[in-house]
Formats: sequence, structure tokens, C-alpha cells
Amino acid sequence: MTVTRAVVVGIGLVALGGGLGYAQGPAASWTQTERGEAWFYQRCSICHMGRIVKDNTYQPMAVPLAGVLEDTSPEREQFVRAYIQQGSLMMPGFRYSFNPEEFDELMAYLKTL
Repeated sequence: MTVTRAVVVGIGLVALGGGLGYAQGPAASWTQTERGEAWFYQRCSICHMGRIVKDNTYQPMAVPLAGVLEDTSPEREQFVRAYIQQGSLMMPGFRYSFNPEEFDELMAYLKTL
């Protein structure tokens, strides 16, 4: 194997390893809200955050979540959690995607929006 090829293979392995670390989830050293933000960007942002369309505007496919849990009651928080777990006709359910701790992290982040 040539030196150039070895370098390319080494860089590829480092890049792959870094990507695998993120795919496993947020770092344990992060705060609960930071981990929730990571879950949001990994699982929810594709629909709930805007993206550029032809006229350079940002339009989300789904309802923006800003303020959905701002100053909310425990009942409302429980309703939102159940809705995320069960899903609807327009949104997949995530009950098998998040364990209870990860749901707590996601809910902590949604309260900051």
C-alpha cells in the first residue's frame, strides 16, 4: 500500500469513526437540554424546521414548535409527550425511537423554544 493510499484510508476511517460516534446519540457530558436539542435536530428538525425553497424563504413542512411548551401545565406537557409517542396521520410516532430518559431530554429542549 502506498503512503498516499494509506493516508486516504486513515482519513476515511477517522471520518467514519467520528460519524459513528454521533449516530449513537448525544454525549453524556452534555446537559439534559443540550441532549434534547441533539435529539430534536436528529429526529424532528427535518419537518419542524424551515428549509430554503425557490424564493429563498424558510418554510417548515410541519407546525413550528416554538412556544409549544412555554409556561405550560403538566397536563399539556403530558399531552405533547403522548402525541409525539403515538404520532398522527401526518407525523410518525416515536415511542420506539426514544427511551423515557431521551423523551425527558427532548421535552426539556422543547420547553426552551
